[in-house]
Amino acid sequence: MEKSIEFELTYSALKMFGKQLYSNVGSAISELVANGLDAKAKNVYVAINIINKEHATVEILDNGIGMSVLQIQESYIKIGYNKRKDYGEELKGKTMGRKGIGKLAALYLSDNFTITTKKEGEEATTWKLDVSELGEESKPQLMNEETNLPDSLICADKWKESKSGTYIYLNDVNMKGLGEKAFEAMESRLSNYFLYDELGSEILINIVRKESDKGNFTKFLKKTAFNNMAYIINSDSEVIDTLKSNNFIMKYKDKLGNDRVFVKETKIKKMSELDPPIKFEGTYQDIHYKLTGWIGIHCSIDGETARDNDERYMKNQFYNPNQLRVYVRNKLALANMIEHLGITRAFVNYIEGEVSFDILDDDRLEDIATAGRQDFDTQDERFDILRKILTQIGNLLVRERQLLADEFKKKQKTTDESISAKSKKIFARELSQELDSAEELSIASKNRIEQVINNKVAGDIEIKGKFTVFISHASKDRIFGDFIYFYLKSKGFKGDLANDDCEIFYSSSGLDTNNLEPLSKIIKDTIVSKSNDMLFITSEYFDDSQYCLFEGGAAWATRSISEYKILALDYGSIPTFLTNGKGEVSIDIRTKDGFEMDTIKYNLIIDIINRLVMHLNKNREILGEQEVPLLARVDFPDNVILAKESKTVFDYMDEDILIYWNEYVVKDSEQYIIDKEAYKNSKIK
Repeated sequence: MEKSIEFELTYSALKMFGKQLYSNVGSAISELVANGLDAKAKNVYVAINIINKEHATVEILDNGIGMSVLQIQESYIKIGYNKRKDYGEELKGKTMGRKGIGKLAALYLSDNFTITTKKEGEEATTWKLDVSELGEESKPQLMNEETNLPDSLICADKWKESKSGTYIYLNDVNMKGLGEKAFEAMESRLSNYFLYDELGSEILINIVRKESDKGNFTKFLKKTAFNNMAYIINSDSEVIDTLKSNNFIMKYKDKLGNDRVFVKETKIKKMSELDPPIKFEGTYQDIHYKLTGWIGIHCSIDGETARDNDERYMKNQFYNPNQLRVYVRNKLALANMIEHLGITRAFVNYIEGEVSFDILDDDRLEDIATAGRQDFDTQDERFDILRKILTQIGNLLVRERQLLADEFKKKQKTTDESISAKSKKIFARELSQELDSAEELSIASKNRIEQVINNKVAGDIEIKGKFTVFISHASKDRIFGDFIYFYLKSKGFKGDLANDDCEIFYSSSGLDTNNLEPLSKIIKDTIVSKSNDMLFITSEYFDDSQYCLFEGGAAWATRSISEYKILALDYGSIPTFLTNGKGEVSIDIRTKDGFEMDTIKYNLIIDIINRLVMHLNKNREILGEQEVPLLARVDFPDNVILAKESKTVFDYMDEDILIYWNEYVVKDSEQYIIDKEAYKNSKIK
């Protein structure tokens, strides 16, 4: 028997590939689990020991067919072999893997891991890889060792019960930066990597936080919050047919501040029952295809309301359930198809779904998956077929959610109108009583005054003056406010607070915020007395700023959520009291690379600036002046077209937007990050 087997690539190359393929611990672990499922395992066990997070251990054990020494020599160590072809008849069927790169997941997680494997009726062999002290240009070697499982291993007893299979145990996996919510999210993310109902296998997990947790395996379960969904479309597969009838609630406050609930029943339809019908199956190059699975739209993405409907709903900085996941061969192939549908209407981010479309990875057709199998060639006709089907479904769901929003808004309006009508009757009665007690007034005068006042109350109309915008931000986020403020000024809008014709209220442009008296007066004049559109730039600094909370409270108290917009620098910083469950824009800037303009960020910023420009243009319409033109959203070409045209995405962006963004945001990004780290450290202390 060979004592060592040499990889064909250097350590630095293998490590680099691993980092490119896997973005987090969960995705790497899922790849190792997929290898076990591909080996026809009935059970795959995952044990993660995080008692010492900096030196955590990860174990993946499967009772599949195992590997022979020859298979390790000729197949396992190769990077990029055709797994479905090279493994022959014993793995014939719907194998998930195809490119033979799954073993890089182990290198992504650890520099020190061991593989023990056995085929039924044969002795187990053990192979160890330790590259912790290996030079970058050296070639890693799998070293054959005696099969002696350490006593500390959690899955050791399970291995002894297996007649065949593979057992991988990884040492010194660094999970130091992951907190409890991250591990809770990891379980949810891991559950999203596979379609368990179709696998015919069980995946069990044991996260060990303390010694007493060892060996307490639980089955991977989907935690989809179906009871929080307003509308669900599913195929003829029985995925959610157990949900026969469900009522969900949407919360609101009436004008007196009382809590109210709006109750509706979840709509559930089969794909085959839609009217007008959508074509879910067909033929491509004489091969039949069919979309299966389910797609739904949540009634709310506000954490509290959503959890009241379904306790399984979890959304935080580590996990977002609102994705349209695409599966091929029962394994996640595309994490969020929504990004490819081009739907820009409200509520698109309320969609969640899991669909299968196996023709994307049919052995009889060209392989169009990327190396990491987390994306596809979007120009391929098969992908276009999928996109068209899902775009129709997505638009249907968004349309239904908008109808629900309209009905919800009408319910709120009816409630408030009823309250107002009763309040006005009380006011009229009390006014009559007050006038009756005024002895100095004649009966005719009393009747005339009562009639005039009651007519005014019934009308309840007030015409506001100039159209203005209000940009609210914490002082530490000034670079983002400066970008918007100075861009708007460059287009001719007036922003000097000292002048009566000022159109842009922006504290960094001259307001002395050391004194709350002028701030309160300007807020009253600008927010209450004028027809004002508001933009809140939020980050973790927002809640710690008395001025931001003052401004936010004024907006919340005086207007509906449609009359202001939030630009969140990270999704977790959006103040709940401002949103009422309404979806908001997040550009999610956390690292220096995040400050660079990209296609998604560009169109989000264009939408915000266009909203402000449209509002300020009303002043020009009143005065008969030329309006400032809006910026066009860009449908950016894919990388292939860009390469053919010898262009970059920046060639399609507005030049002024890029200039102002780079000058006011990117230029000071490094200092912004330094200041933010210092701020976090000060809060910890």
